[in-house]
Amino acid sequence: MAERALYRLPDEPLPSGLRRYATDPLWPLLTLMLTGGGFGLAWFAFNSAALGSPTRAREWSCVALSLLGAPALVIAVTVAVGAGWLTPAAAQYALLSVLLLKVAVAYALYLMQQRTFDIWEHYGGEPRNGMPLTILLAVVGRGALDLSALPPLLRAALQ
Repeated sequence: MAERALYRLPDEPLPSGLRRYATDPLWPLLTLMLTGGGFGLAWFAFNSAALGSPTRAREWSCVALSLLGAPALVIAVTVAVGAGWLTPAAAQYALLSVLLLKVAVAYALYLMQQRTFDIWEHYGGEPRNGMPLTILLAVVGRGALDLSALPPLLRAALQ
């Protein structure tokens, strides 16, 4: 009996039971910009599962990089100031590396999910409108989550 070859597109979405909750990756990106890393990264991770993204492991690694990298950069700058390698004035500029990391990871996540989303939508996927949730999280979620009460490293990861 001959074996049947299975051909798969590299960006072909995998079947997912959450596909009815999938949104355009633009909405998690905007949520991340408006509310911070906490809500935006969680939505990117969920959207990855909902789309059945074949790059899911890479996307979740990017989420982990952002959540762990931001506190690591804050620690590195604090150590550099304590050791005298950076002046406090220069530390303010060095802390921009945290923002750079978050923006770069968000854009990478957006690009990874957009390819899969385009294929998913082309073959009949019906995306949900993410605008109501984005507005809700930007208006209510940002105010409901009191980041000032959190430890500084956790605040750095979620801001």
